[in-house]
Amino acid sequence: MRSIKSGDLQAFRDNKNQWRIKSDDLNTWLSAHPAQCAHTVQEENDAHHVHTHAHPNPIAQDTLELVRLKAELEAEKTLRTTIEADRDHWRKLAQKLAESRARKWWFW
Repeated sequence: MRSIKSGDLQAFRDNKNQWRIKSDDLNTWLSAHPAQCAHTVQEENDAHHVHTHAHPNPIAQDTLELVRLKAELEAEKTLRTTIEADRDHWRKLAQKLAESRARKWWFW
């Protein structure tokens, strides 16, 4: 949040008033601030004793994965809302059609 407020990290608020950060901006910020990331990794290692040399910055990778998954989830929610609205529209049309055919009286 300090980086966003200072303008070091580009972010914007969405319609739900949540912060959104583009993955390119996050990668740029992470590469420009290795000392902060290393400090966070050291704190994590001290707390859990789980540092692997194969992944030099597991926190950054987890953060990127979390951001990606949140964006994916938001896209799925938007798609679901759109599909539900379309379904409701077609349901209303079908009900109107069924009602209009039931009311007609044929003279023959």
